Amino acid sequence: MRITGGQARGRTVASPAGLTVRPTASKVRQALFNILGARVVGANFLDVFAGSGLIGLEALSRGAQSLVSIEENRKMARAIEQSLEQLEFSGNVYCSDFRQVLPKLQPASFDIIFADPPYKTPFGRIMAEKVDALNLLSPDGVFVLEHLRDYELPAELGVLDAVDTRQYGQTCLTFYLARKNQ
Repeated sequence: MRITGGQARGRTVASPAGLTVRPTASKVRQALFNILGARVVGANFLDVFAGSGLIGLEALSRGAQSLVSIEENRKMARAIEQSLEQLEFSGNVYCSDFRQVLPKLQPASFDIIFADPPYKTPFGRIMAEKVDALNLLSPDGVFVLEHLRDYELPAELGVLDAVDTRQYGQTCLTFYLARKNQ
C-alpha cells in the first residue's frame, strides 16, 4: 500500500500479514483528498477504525497538523505506530474500542474526522451519532464516513447535515458538516 500524495508520496505503509484488512482503495483515497483539498493543510485529523493507518498517514503527508488514530486490533495499532516512526511523522494511536476513546477526546478539536467502520455493522451510524453528541468536530470541520452503497444514513444527525455522497463502485463517502445557526 502506497501513499498517493504529499511529502511521503510513493512511500509504502506496512500491514501485518494474515490479518483481514480492507484498506481504502487508492482511487477512493485520491478522490477523498481531492475533495478535501486545501482543508487538509494544517488540519487536526481523526482516523477512526484506522486499520493500516493509511488514510491518516496520507493526511499527514498532505500537510495535516496532527493525527489521532483509533484502531482496536493491537497488531494494526502497532503497525500504525511503526509507520509513523518510519515516515518520521508524529501522531497518537489508541488501541481500544472507539466508543471508549471518543469521550476522552477534546470537544471541537478535529477539523477532519474520517471513519471507515467494518462494513455491515451498525458502527457507521453509532460513530456519526458520537461525533455529534460529543461535539468532536470543529465549527468548520467535516466528518467523512466510508460505507457500502446500500448502507442507509440519515441526512441529519443532531447538528450534522449530510452535504454530499460520492460513490466509487460499492464504496461510498458521505460528507457531513456542522449546521450553522443552531
